[in-house]
Amino acid sequence: MKAARAYPITEHTTDLRVEYVEDPTPGTGEVLVQVTAAGVTRWDHTVATGAMPGPVTLGNEGAGVVVADPAGRWEPGTRVMFFAGPVGVTADGTMAEFAVIPEQNLAEIPVNVADEVAATVPIAYLTAVLALRLGMFSPGARVFSPAIGGSIGNATAQVARALGASAVAGSAGSTAKAEAVRAAPWAYGIEVVDLECDRLAGGLGAGFADGIDVAVDGVGGELTAQIAETLATEGRIVLVGQSGGGVAHLPIGDVVRRRASLHGFSLTAVDAAESRLAWSTITGLLADARIFPVIDSIYPLDAAGEALRHLIEDRPIGKVVITDLSRAR
Repeated sequence: MKAARAYPITEHTTDLRVEYVEDPTPGTGEVLVQVTAAGVTRWDHTVATGAMPGPVTLGNEGAGVVVADPAGRWEPGTRVMFFAGPVGVTADGTMAEFAVIPEQNLAEIPVNVADEVAATVPIAYLTAVLALRLGMFSPGARVFSPAIGGSIGNATAQVARALGASAVAGSAGSTAKAEAVRAAPWAYGIEVVDLECDRLAGGLGAGFADGIDVAVDGVGGELTAQIAETLATEGRIVLVGQSGGGVAHLPIGDVVRRRASLHGFSLTAVDAAESRLAWSTITGLLADARIFPVIDSIYPLDAAGEALRHLIEDRPIGKVVITDLSRAR
């Protein structure tokens, strides 16, 4: 089968090699899946640029069809979407015709959802649901989701809106991106703060007059400090990434006075029971058309390097997807 393979490189993401490799075999607790679409993520770039020893087939999420489950839980032919866990990092991943996926990381795709859409769901929406849960979200909460043009940002905003948040806001780092998000159909009812023009506290609307109850922060850096300044009493920040910087100088006085809390979240540390509950929420919202995963662009497997370059350098709104993998032979 063909696969997008990353070798230890340091600068040029287009040095990926699309080459032939052996078909994988499922081990204990794994399911063999024929991949029809794979999401492209920033973690793929981290792996491709030498963070992990190579070579390794990239891809940490996707959609496809069950081929074989040695444990017998998944019927062959079932359409599934999946978070691949260590696959695509320390083991071969999903940018290939076949992949082996940890059994607890699969969910059946609702009949109204196309494979290329399903492939964009796992990492962003699992993170959104589980981080909101960690942040003790409940209906009526006021939720802030920075970098709303990114996959986790828009997933968090959409899930919070669907689950009954009283106010939802996101942020964008440029006026152009803020305007593009505001014009997008999926962003109805969501405030967008333009951080090129405003600090967070000045850009939030009346719905946040009493502050932010839950922030799911994948940006970090100086923005985390701004979020801390804007929290409600007993507000919570759930840290899920650091795309904007790994160091934040927090206003400790504000945190103490508001009895605020910070929590770290890692999707790879979630246990099987938590994962199943989150998948149940996500598939229900998808089936009821209450969330709308956003796709920016679709590439064939042979253009995986360009897909990764586009994600990192062009910073699109929505997900980048690789399709037609099962016809890549």
